[in-house]
Amino acid sequence: TVFILGAGASCPYGFPSGSELREQIISVYVSDFEAYLNARARVKVLIPQELSKAKEFTDKFRKSTKSIDLFLALNPEFKETGKRAIIFRILRAEKQSHFREQSKHKDQDWYTLLFECMTKGFVKKDDYSRFCENDVSFITFNYDRSLEHFLYDSLLNSFVGIGGDKIAEQLNRIKVIHVFGKVAPLEWQDRNGVEYRQEINSVNADELIKNLRTIYEGMENPELKEAKDLIGKAKSIYFLGFGYAKENLDVLGIPEILSTGQLVYGTALGLTERKIQEVRSVLQYNSGSKGGVANPRIDKS
Repeated sequence: TVFILGAGASCPYGFPSGSELREQIISVYVSDFEAYLNARARVKVLIPQELSKAKEFTDKFRKSTKSIDLFLALNPEFKETGKRAIIFRILRAEKQSHFREQSKHKDQDWYTLLFECMTKGFVKKDDYSRFCENDVSFITFNYDRSLEHFLYDSLLNSFVGIGGDKIAEQLNRIKVIHVFGKVAPLEWQDRNGVEYRQEINSVNADELIKNLRTIYEGMENPELKEAKDLIGKAKSIYFLGFGYAKENLDVLGIPEILSTGQLVYGTALGLTERKIQEVRSVLQYNSGSKGGVANPRIDKS
């Protein structure tokens, strides 16, 4: 089973959608950046100059395209500024995120359901060691680490006393590919990782910029081939919180790499019936195409 995740997959836990990310960047990036500069004890004479560029960036972005990725592709001179703005927003959302009963939209809490499915039948202390036997992978277009954090935290607290190293070993064997990168590895994934809910002012945002790719840099990801292989071999594919943008499907080689024997399901919250029909048509196999599935199920439920 392969899950393909878009921004909507993280929204139930307090993360912004694409449109919300744009709104947040425009409204608070300059103040976020100023606080960051002051906290990092930057040379005071440089701060006005750096803030001037931040203000120029938000002003231009406000009056342009709705996509931060497209804006940065069209205006590479703002690439570092834009990626820094994304990092600030994602780290802020991580700090304010909530799960399970405290999640922002409890009726959309699929993380908890996922964990229950992945631990079904676990009744003994050493059953934690079977977690990696779940034949499941995740391909996400999101920069946040909420899924990995949730699974690690849930397994650690379900098997008290096992220890973080053994739990991390299980999680590291479950493949999670971030198509466009992530703000940073978590501390249990890498010794130089950044803790979940880390304070913005305590990280080096200029270093973290290197971890992100925009949509138009996605083809540079060395894990992209593995992502395509996972999709091509999957029996079941689930699109969750995904907008089905052509450029995102193209990055993964969809629908060409799909085959008629696969089962494809997708959520469509907020999409019109016309858009849903378009998505079904794109994913559906026909004799004139190189790929597709027999009956893709894209539903609002």
